[in-house]
Amino acid sequence: MKEFLKNTRDALAYSFSWLVICLMAFLLIRRGDTIRVMSLVRVFALCLWGAVCFALCFKNAKLQKKGFLFSLTCFYVLFIPVEIFLFYRMGIFQQKGSAGVWIAFAVIIVLLYLAALLINERMKKKAAVYSEKLHEYQRQSRN
Repeated sequence: MKEFLKNTRDALAYSFSWLVICLMAFLLIRRGDTIRVMSLVRVFALCLWGAVCFALCFKNAKLQKKGFLFSLTCFYVLFIPVEIFLFYRMGIFQQKGSAGVWIAFAVIIVLLYLAALLINERMKKKAAVYSEKLHEYQRQSRN
């Protein structure tokens, strides 16, 4: 449980700080807009759910044994519906909720998944060696 909480904290810190920086840059470009507290709360909720999903799917020993694609698929299934809901609640898709925007969003998700499939197939042997070396290093560093 301690390792799960540590991984969740690390993922949350990284994703929340990155999204807040992106949000600030976006608002600076629009000139004059301010960040609302409710927007930060929703971004935090999105990042927290993403961090929990990440820790569950990618840092769980049982799921790691089933392979990267299984973990990625679990992550997508858990995270994307919540992401869509929170994007809608943040107003990202609310005012421009045309079919084109939703199709673009879906295409981006599918393309990222296909890219992961391609990378996984091309790098399967190297990934196995790398993962084994990484696990060995982690075991040594804990002792």
